[in-house]
Amino acid sequence: MEHTSKQFEQELEAIRSTLLAMGGIVETQLERALEAIASGDRALVDAVVREDKRVNVMQMDIDRMGMETIAKRQPAAVDLRQILCTMQAANDLERIGDEIKKIAERAQQFQTNERFQSLRLNEVKHIGTLVTSMLKEALNAFARLDVIAAGEVIGRDSAIDEEFERIMRLLVTYMMEDPRAISAGIDVAFLAKAIERAADHTKNISEYVIHIVQGRDPRHATSKL
Repeated sequence: MEHTSKQFEQELEAIRSTLLAMGGIVETQLERALEAIASGDRALVDAVVREDKRVNVMQMDIDRMGMETIAKRQPAAVDLRQILCTMQAANDLERIGDEIKKIAERAQQFQTNERFQSLRLNEVKHIGTLVTSMLKEALNAFARLDVIAAGEVIGRDSAIDEEFERIMRLLVTYMMEDPRAISAGIDVAFLAKAIERAADHTKNISEYVIHIVQGRDPRHATSKL
């Protein structure tokens, strides 16, 4: 996009760059939280909590920069969509960070529960790996404004939902067979649900790419009046 104002170009780039830097932090947070589930490493938990504060500050920075640019430049069409969608994407990244923080903060207490350790941790690690990859691809699509890549990420959300439902069925079966495992099973369900929510927010980020480029909101594209 070419603009007559070089300063305007720089403002748009600053907003975009801050979002991508924020996304990189959230990616690392997710990787650390998943590792903390397996290891119970307090240093990993502390790092996730510490970085969550940075993520919150960056979201506020993006909101501030976006509103200042809108007020000063009064952008229209694709420029306005880019600013607004970047602000929305920052909100989704912040929400992903919140889910990751919940996972990390409970990781250590999970380690003390032997029944938790015997449950479906491999499945939880697997869905976590899928979402980590999904988030990386969503941010890459946003960086390039790549509609095709964004569409592929959106399509992957259904696989996450199916994996989550499979984990829930396995947990229900396990808890019915051994009622003593109910408490640990609920803990595993908490982890899986937090990861599934992160995938939903990641899907939103990809949908913003389509909104920016094509000017249409794909969230309810299949809805009928």
